[in-house]
Amino acid sequence: METGSAGFDALKKALFTRLDAGTTGTLFVATDDNHAAQIVLFKGQLLGLAYAGTSNADALSALMHLKTLRFSFTPELVYPLADTLLPDQSQRLLQGIGYRPQPKQAEAQPQPAPEPEPAEAAPRSKTLRVYRGQVISGSL
Repeated sequence: METGSAGFDALKKALFTRLDAGTTGTLFVATDDNHAAQIVLFKGQLLGLAYAGTSNADALSALMHLKTLRFSFTPELVYPLADTLLPDQSQRLLQGIGYRPQPKQAEAQPQPAPEPEPAEAAPRSKTLRVYRGQVISGSL
């Protein structure tokens, strides 16, 4: 679990880093007056956020105006939310706070394995077949 304490800019940086890394988990946030917020990520996508009875855009707007935030990230924990975002809603919300997805580096395309040369058909050998402890004759 990673933790931090700072203003909204540090929280944004931590959020953007996790989005770019494609992580799944929940960013738990606590305010000076000890209210809790949850920012939920799934495979690098924002699923939603909740804070003080509000969700998503309203919750984000409220968090932006707070001076000190304490936060920690718990990987692989998808906190249940009352209201989740669709992918396009998520992108619009993140773009509103300055998020620009990092271009993914071109992964080296694996070269297909060369096809094996056709081998001559191996002569069929007799297989020893056993049934209930008795050897049976015959081929497959």
